Amino acid sequence: MKNIAEASAPREGGGAPPTVIDSADRIAESYVDFLTDESGYGPASAGRLVFVHDEAQIAGVLADAASRGEPVTVSAGRTGIAAGAVPGGGTLLSLAEMSRVLGIRRLDDGRFALRVEPGLSIADLKERLENRDLGIDASGLPDDERVALEAFTADAACHFYPPDPTEDTAHLGATVMTNASGARSFRFGATRQHVVGLRIVLTSGEVVAVERGDVVADGRVLSLRRTDGSTTAITVPGYAMPATKNAAGLYAAPGMDLVDLFIGSEGVLGVLSEVTIALMPRPEGILSALAFFGSDADAIAFVRQARGDADVGPAPAVIAPLALEFFDSRSFDFLRKRKADEGASSKIPELPADARAGVLFEQEFADEDALMEVYEGWEALLTDHGSSMEQTWGGMEEADVERLRALRHSLPEQVNNTIARTKAVHPEIHKIGTDTAVPAESLEELFGFFQSALDGTDLAHVIFGHIGDSHLHLNIMPGDADELRRGKELALRFAEHAVGLGGTVSAEHGIGKLKHDFLRILYGDEGLAEMAAVKKALDPAGILNRDVMFPEDLI
Repeated sequence: MKNIAEASAPREGGGAPPTVIDSADRIAESYVDFLTDESGYGPASAGRLVFVHDEAQIAGVLADAASRGEPVTVSAGRTGIAAGAVPGGGTLLSLAEMSRVLGIRRLDDGRFALRVEPGLSIADLKERLENRDLGIDASGLPDDERVALEAFTADAACHFYPPDPTEDTAHLGATVMTNASGARSFRFGATRQHVVGLRIVLTSGEVVAVERGDVVADGRVLSLRRTDGSTTAITVPGYAMPATKNAAGLYAAPGMDLVDLFIGSEGVLGVLSEVTIALMPRPEGILSALAFFGSDADAIAFVRQARGDADVGPAPAVIAPLALEFFDSRSFDFLRKRKADEGASSKIPELPADARAGVLFEQEFADEDALMEVYEGWEALLTDHGSSMEQTWGGMEEADVERLRALRHSLPEQVNNTIARTKAVHPEIHKIGTDTAVPAESLEELFGFFQSALDGTDLAHVIFGHIGDSHLHLNIMPGDADELRRGKELALRFAEHAVGLGGTVSAEHGIGKLKHDFLRILYGDEGLAEMAAVKKALDPAGILNRDVMFPEDLI
């Protein structure tokens, strides 16, 4: 282990040359989808759109832009909701065509690790793993990787990538750069825990190649030896990270690993050209079920016992959830209304009439005997909170899983559809969504604060999300400009309250261009200045992903 990293020259890919669209008008006419992401933020523009195919091409684009002081915005799957991939002029650098699995090896603990380009989608990765067809040309692999590939292909057990971002069309590179997570992150942790190594292209055209454990900070100083022999010192910010699931701001801790500086950095420090991820053997079986409850309070009490909170009674010993997902009473009422409005063509499942809240839970099992024990354990826990396995949707058949999937995805989809209809009348309208998480002991307090602040208002809203991590999404759907203003004011109050409880302002989606004020609530002006200093050390001209994470005027 050392405390200085070595920059190197980029690797040549030997593939197709970059595709360059060098006309703002043509981009706006024929590539308009690349000017936005799921946030709908705008207006946006780019003078040049470049589709790169290898690391050397990334380096060339960055070095050229740096020489002219031109901003560069990095884009891939464009599934983000914080406007991180929305360009404000300059060059738009797309990694979407860098989608290969480059290699495979065994880690010391026996797990397989894949070297992957950043443009591979989570869905495509899942399919390749399920089919045991990684698309790697074995003839070009070193001996140890060829042996690992043969072992992977012959292994009777399936392997999977544990982070499970809700949007599986997201590209792997973007999930690394936002430290993305999903429902099963309750058990397996967010992306950070599964990244073994990175290759990062700096705006100088140099590459930082580092594996976890190779380079750590000397106290709060990380050092980078440049290709010209000089050394750049990077001062790790001095703020304390929230003790929760977190995707807000640069990672910072004394003695931290260099890998962690780049994970969750939202592309403001460098461009990811390759990531090495660790796989795990897939569970033999997974029980998935959506339990219905008579109230939000019953559902939350069930969750707290299921996850083993210290101040509640113990759950049956067999209980070990992979995921715990929450739907509040307003979510169910909202879906019922949307289903009635859509009529017979609606794909929203018919909810039980007496269901006032729901918790989707999952647990793995090894065989039929284990499944019976798991089933009985959950039945006992549900009974304690006014529900039962008879009052659940679930099972292991594809039709059962599909019904749960349809419900899980229909809620955010219907929220977005509602906003789109309102936006047609009031173009300034957009969804207001919280991404807060708090320590486990503060879950009920945060939920109660949400309710008390919104009760008596006319703001349409729903609360759902990754309750296992005390990570709730409160979505406000404003109907006009005044409701938008009031909703924004409430969102800031919610963020302040979450931080006061020891939580974070963003547990999943990052800061992007939309939540600068939220990041300031978490780390203050001093913290933002410290992050900007890290960026200046690695991107002196401040060209990369301008106005993402912290305001442009800090650079």
